[in-house]
Amino acid sequence: MPRFVTLRFALLCWLQLSAVPLARNAYGDPGAHWPAFRGHGNSISSAQNLPLSWDEKQNIAWAIDLPGYGQSSPVIWGSRVFVTSRLGADQQTCIAQCYDLKTGALQWEDRFDSNQRAPVSDYVSRSAPTPAADGQHFFAFFESGDLRVYQHDGTLLWKRALMQEYGSYQGNHGLGSSLAQTEEALYILVAHDGPSYLLSIDKRTGRNLWKVDRMAKVSWSSPLIVGDKGQAQILVSSNGTVEAFQADSGKALWQVNGLEGNNVPSPTASSGLVVIGANKPGHNLALRQEGLAEPAEKRIQWRSSQVTSSFGSPLIYRDMVYFVNRAGVAFCLALKTGETRWKHRLPGSCWCSPIAAGDRLYFFSKSGETTVLSADHTSQANILATNTYPCADRVFGVAAVHQSLVVRHATQLIHISSQTAGESALPAEKPGDECRPDHGATAVICQTQ
Repeated sequence: MPRFVTLRFALLCWLQLSAVPLARNAYGDPGAHWPAFRGHGNSISSAQNLPLSWDEKQNIAWAIDLPGYGQSSPVIWGSRVFVTSRLGADQQTCIAQCYDLKTGALQWEDRFDSNQRAPVSDYVSRSAPTPAADGQHFFAFFESGDLRVYQHDGTLLWKRALMQEYGSYQGNHGLGSSLAQTEEALYILVAHDGPSYLLSIDKRTGRNLWKVDRMAKVSWSSPLIVGDKGQAQILVSSNGTVEAFQADSGKALWQVNGLEGNNVPSPTASSGLVVIGANKPGHNLALRQEGLAEPAEKRIQWRSSQVTSSFGSPLIYRDMVYFVNRAGVAFCLALKTGETRWKHRLPGSCWCSPIAAGDRLYFFSKSGETTVLSADHTSQANILATNTYPCADRVFGVAAVHQSLVVRHATQLIHISSQTAGESALPAEKPGDECRPDHGATAVICQTQ
């Protein structure tokens, strides 16, 4: 083969590989895992054969009572379901657990004393941060500032107490920001009335890679990682501001101010646009990512005065973006223009962010009803199914993998499965796919629990 052809072929291969999303590089088959808050950060699952219809009598693989209360979502890696809870009148006990996806059997559990207590209340977070997982680790984070990292078998690798290191939580509603991750690092946003910061932590050692101190701002939104390895950015939408940081250094890249009500929904991004949810009309908008020197006011692609986003984060799917307001009304907007295509009243308010998979959109109302809409209808809402499973408290989160939805009620975990007799519960995993060492040897800081 001529030398110039070889070089051209190599360049084309490099360009294709560099364009692969980070989640696919790090996690192999993304449909087999739901590794963090909103899965791979966008609430989109490539899982095959997700259940369409269910109730108490059909397609429920198992339902278990959890020992504590949690507003976090479950995360899944292969055959393992990881979940966090807090227990006690003052939330004095933190609980990290692992369950078997197929059977619901408890694989292991770690209970430990919280480093900061808070009275139980509907107005204070209760195990709100969603944990994370990768091929080796399970990362459990609590609003008490307790961060613990385990191997998949429950062996504790290292732990930190952020409130002891950087100051106790101050405020009325607790912390709610979930973990974000790249292959090498964890990212934590601590936003409250006291010392606030954005923190990057080495997964292997538990040591800081960098820390950016921030103004005291109360927020429950979670950071979002966008871009490929080496060019990854962190997007933060919090209390009036949207900011972008360089993931490997914490360097501030750009900032947009003047927003209101963007304290709970997390940002979402696709096709060079960042969509921001807020509970105030006119502050749900799309920002352009490119052009680091572009003035803040010119980043705004569109604003919508017709929609609001209260608890769940916006969902971008197939050139559309979906919002759900506090009253439980879902809106479909064109991603590029912000034009409203349709609105549809759901059975109730949604605390859980909607998800997309294949030709379906799933909206989980807090009282246990799930509405499945067609993702192919952009002029009106087309209902494919309406499902009900009794909920004693609220539906807070969901994880989606092949053939399975695992739904987190406050004190329950429910596995909804489309598996029928004679079918395999999960696609076969490649050897080493579940617990392969993707960073070399893990540095063990502590071994005892």
